[in-house]
Parts: sequence; structure tokens; C-alpha cells
Amino acid sequence: MRSVLTSPIIGLLLWFAPSAASAEELRLSISGYDPVAYFTDGKPVPGKTEFEYVWHNARWRFASAAHRDLFLKDPEHYAPRYDGYCAMGVAWQQPHKDTVDPNAWQIVDGKLYLTHTVRALDTWRQNAAANIKTADENWSTVRTQAEPAMVGPPCRAQPPTVVISFKDGGRRLLVGGQVAVDRDGNVVGKGDMRAQLEQVGKNVEACLRAAGAKASDIISTRAFVTDPDAFNKNADVLAHYLGSNAKPSNTASVSLSAGPDFLVEIEAVANLNSSTSASAEPKR
Repeated sequence: MRSVLTSPIIGLLLWFAPSAASAEELRLSISGYDPVAYFTDGKPVPGKTEFEYVWHNARWRFASAAHRDLFLKDPEHYAPRYDGYCAMGVAWQQPHKDTVDPNAWQIVDGKLYLTHTVRALDTWRQNAAANIKTADENWSTVRTQAEPAMVGPPCRAQPPTVVISFKDGGRRLLVGGQVAVDRDGNVVGKGDMRAQLEQVGKNVEACLRAAGAKASDIISTRAFVTDPDAFNKNADVLAHYLGSNAKPSNTASVSLSAGPDFLVEIEAVANLNSSTSASAEPKR
């Protein structure tokens, strides 16, 4: 996985600790979490650098040598489907590779699936059998597509902001949910929806800029709010930063995982070139 800055044959399995140079070239699967632990421990467990294994051109980490050895004996069983890319992304109308949240996981019929976010997992679960069938059909094509590119600061690390690529050459920016924090991570506008919307607007705008996009490239936004009435009364603030496409296509009343001080979280999707159809918005 690379950063975007501002401006099988199974038979041959390589078991070694990669050199510094090769480690830089190979992506770290599941953000370094142990794929075997989902089966043995029933939860996500961080892997350790001393128990690392290279398979399918990616680095896999394990919590112990025993877990690494289990994987070595049967990687097809323990590895998440689609080489650890988002199961929802591979199943989407415009299938693509996307990053995953180690906490967004499900085992179905003995196979491990992960998605970009916990919210995306909820969507995937609603029609899991059909999504699995579609993704299985798509994977032979998706596996050769471009890697997702993480956008770093000023965007939040979690949920991440990612550039995804499609088979036709189209590229799209998925702005991970932005909340009202300043550059130092301090909460802005505690208890004030309007003030928080203004900061969120600034943060989304900054993420767009970091990926070379602008407000007019936005094709949709989604809002997650604690008080829909207060949000609706102040939603005009977003237009100042995000333009005419700032009105969320979906607004959900939820308790925000970012914490009790936050009143609103905004996701945005933007086209990075004209070859991408606006009709196939990936849900994360």
C-alpha cells in the first residue's frame, strides 16, 4: 500500500523474513493483524514482526510461531478471502481493491471476510450470500487491479481516506468519516452542531486537497449524526466548504464511535477522473 501525499499456484510458498528493501515493496496485510487468531481466538489480534510470513506477494504477521506454522500448513484456510482486501469492494458494481479494518470481520462457512469499515460490514451482512457469490466471480479480475492508496495527514487514520481504482482506469477518493477535530486532534465546538459542521467541512476539504481533488469532484456525502434536527438546521454550513454536492445522500441518526463529544461525522466520495460513473458509489 502506498501513500498519497499533499500536493498460484500455492505450491511455492516463501518462508523467510524479508529484507528491509523487500519489506518496503510488499504490502502489510490486515494492517499486521494475525489471520489465524480470528479462527483460534475469535477476535482480531495484532501480529508481531518476528512472526512474519510472505504469501501471495504480501506480508502476513502472527501473534506466535504456532499461529504462523498453522498458516504455513494451510494458508488457503486461514487467509481472508480476496487476499485480505475489502469483501464489499470486490462485490461492488464497480469492483475494486480497498483497505480493511481488522475489527470488521466475519467467518462464513469457514472462510474469513473483512471489510473497509464496521459500517461496510453491516451492509455486507445484509446480503452476505449474494455478495460472496458476486465477489468470487469478480476476484479473478480485481486481483490484478491497482492497489488502494491511503491518504495520510491531514486526514484521520481511522477510518482511513483511500484512493481506489477501477478496471476502466477510473479512480475515486473515499473520504473516511471526518469529525470536528483540529490539526492537533482537539475537539472543536463541543455541544455546538454548527461549529462542528464547520470544522468537519474544513477537514473534508483538506482531505480532498490532499488527494488532488476539489469540492466540485464530490458525487455524494453521507452524514452520521446524534441530533438530526440540529443537523438539518445547520446543514447549509457544509455548502460553504463542499459546494452544491454537500447535501448528504443519506443521513443516519447514530451514536458516534469517535466519542461522546462528537455530534456529526461526514463521509464523502469524489471522482478523480471523468471515466468513473457516478452511479456506482462504493459503500464502506
